[in-house]
Amino acid sequence: MAGLKKFCMSVTPFAKTGEVDEQALRELLRGFISLNFGVLLGSGGEGEGHALEPDEARRIYEIGVEECAGKVPVYANLPEEMTARATIQRAQLAVDAGIDVIHIYTIEGRHGMKPSDAELMTYFDDVFAIVKRPVGIAINAGIGYIAKAEIIADVCHRHPQVVELRLTHVPDTYFIKLKSMVRRPVKYYYQFASGPFNPIMLGVDGIFGSEANIIPKTCARFIELCDARRYDEIGAVYAQIRRFADYVSGFGRPTLRAVKMCMKLLKLPGDGALRRPYLMPPDSELGVFSDGLLKLRVPEIDELARVAGLQLPA
Repeated sequence: MAGLKKFCMSVTPFAKTGEVDEQALRELLRGFISLNFGVLLGSGGEGEGHALEPDEARRIYEIGVEECAGKVPVYANLPEEMTARATIQRAQLAVDAGIDVIHIYTIEGRHGMKPSDAELMTYFDDVFAIVKRPVGIAINAGIGYIAKAEIIADVCHRHPQVVELRLTHVPDTYFIKLKSMVRRPVKYYYQFASGPFNPIMLGVDGIFGSEANIIPKTCARFIELCDARRYDEIGAVYAQIRRFADYVSGFGRPTLRAVKMCMKLLKLPGDGALRRPYLMPPDSELGVFSDGLLKLRVPEIDELARVAGLQLPA
């Protein structure tokens, strides 16, 4: 359990005029570096990766490498795609930029798509025949299905560039089964909001999530307490993370909208601008969101609110 790695699925800051706000992105990344967070750039969720043009994705990867290389791990988290060709095209941008590790999801599950075992294996064979950079496979139940552990293990054995597996909303039993089937060293990462305690005890290598875009000190403290085995303090800190995560998810999918609402209210780098078709809600809804956010009484949010000039509830 000692030495857990921590990663944030970084948002992509946009200017009010719509383009990527490069200065805000640099500020955000420097904050992660100060707390030793690795970063996952351009995710399909909080990173708004599906809305990025290829040249924008390339530039985000380049800035990530410029700021983070040699300091913290800098990864690309490719958006889910329906075809190997589309995945390869986005992966090549990350390769060209010098990204450390490229995380790749299983096939997109739109319209109820659930690939057969042969289709999923062929997809990864086609991608990894071209993408020779170190890669991670992201298994996310939110995509609509969970790839069989047997298939993922087989892919790991067939393709040595697979060095990591990232698990989101999967049961502990899936992790146990996967770990028993993958007969070579790979790193395993589990999500903050999926309940990481059992996976930590079972031997994950790190924890990831989007919560650190807003409460990075709280997330870093949780990892620090886990590493130190200070069990009497862990629960209170994790409760803060979960209260925040549950509140944000309560404002609908995708959660990136609520994360950007937090950034706007707390005056964080980028000021919460969204890429269309996502829109910031009207001030009346922002006011309701702000009231609930401050009632969470998460110390780090209270601190940010004071700096932003917000009135804390009595």
